[in-house]
Amino acid sequence: MRRAAAVAFLALLVVDCRDERLVPSLPAGYHVDTYAQRPAPAVDVLWVVDDSASMAPRQESLARNFQAFVSLFREGRVDYRMGVATTDTFTRPGALVGTPRILRPDTPELEQAFANSVRVGTQGSAYEAGLEAANLVLEQVARENAPVLEARAACVARCSTQPCRDGCALEHAVDFLRPGAWLYLAFVTDEDDRSPHDVRMYWRAFEQAKGLGNDGTVVASAIIGDVPANGCGAEPGTRYAELVTLMGGELGSICDQDFARALRTLATSAVGLRRTFALERVPRVDSLRVRVRYPCGATQDALSACDAVDREACAGQPGEALDAVCTPRAGAVDGWVYQPERRTVFFAGDSVPGLGSRVELEYVEEDAS
Repeated sequence: MRRAAAVAFLALLVVDCRDERLVPSLPAGYHVDTYAQRPAPAVDVLWVVDDSASMAPRQESLARNFQAFVSLFREGRVDYRMGVATTDTFTRPGALVGTPRILRPDTPELEQAFANSVRVGTQGSAYEAGLEAANLVLEQVARENAPVLEARAACVARCSTQPCRDGCALEHAVDFLRPGAWLYLAFVTDEDDRSPHDVRMYWRAFEQAKGLGNDGTVVASAIIGDVPANGCGAEPGTRYAELVTLMGGELGSICDQDFARALRTLATSAVGLRRTFALERVPRVDSLRVRVRYPCGATQDALSACDAVDREACAGQPGEALDAVCTPRAGAVDGWVYQPERRTVFFAGDSVPGLGSRVELEYVEEDAS
C-alpha cells in the first residue's frame, strides 16, 4: 500500500553557517513518491488443476516445487488456506479434492498433503473447463458458508465491544472464502479453457466472489501453454491469459521442465506484492530515479535483483531499519521500466520489490520551471 502520496520537497533555503551564504537545496517540482510493500494479511488460494490424460508430468512438477510457492507465504507470515479442484466439471462439479480438503499453515506434513492433492489423476474429461470449475467451487463454498456467516452476523449484532465481535468470528469460522481474506485463483493446464461462458462473465463473477466493493482483493494467475504459440505441444491458453490480464495476476509456462520459477512468480501476486507503482505527477523521464529500501537485516538472496546495494547507513542500526538502499536493474527482463501511457513504474520478472521493502520514485515533474 502507498505509505505517502507524493512527498513534495519545496525549494528550501539552507543557511551555510560558515560564510552565511544562502544556497538552494532542491529544484522546484522535485518529488519522491513512496510505497510500502506489505503482504496481504490473509489469502485463500484455489488451485484448479487439469486432470486430463496429458497432465501427469505437469502435476508432478507442481507437487515437487510447492516449496517455491509457499516459502513467500511463510516469510510474510501470511495466514493462508488452500484448496484444490480439477478442470473436470462433469465428474466432480464444485468439489474440492484431497485430504484434508483445506490446507493451512498448521496442516501436518503440508508439502506432502499438497502433493497428494494436486496429483488429481489423468482420467478427467478432455473437455477442460477451468473457469467454470472455479466458479462452481466458489458458488458451492458460498452456499456452505451462508448459514455460518448469518449466525456470525447475528452474534456480532448483539456485541458492543471488539473482543465480543472477535469472539463471534472465532465461534462462527469458515475454512475458505473467509471474510477479510484475499482470494487467489491459480489455474494449471496444458489446454485452453472450454467453459460455456464469455471470459468477462467469469471475471465479473470472480471479482464479486468476496462481495461488492472487494473486487481489488481477488487475483487470478495461470500456468498455461504459451500464447500465441509454444514448442511443447500444449494448446495456447488464450482464455486464461485474457482472464489474468483482466485480474492483474501472473502467467507461467506449462512448457517449463521445472515449475519453481513460475511458482515463485505466482507467489508474489498471491501474497499481495505489487509490481506496478503509479507516479503522482508526469515526470521528466530523464530525471526518474528508482530506489528500493530494504531492512538492514535483509539477506543477499533478498537483494539479488539489485544492481547495487548501499548498506552504509545500516551501521549501528537495528535489522528492521529500512537503510539498505537497493538500486534495482532497469530496462531488462528482470528490471524496472517506466510506462508513460499509464504513468507507472513496472518491475518485471524477478525484480518485484520484496516483503518489507519501501519503493521510492524520485523525479522532477515535466512542467516544473
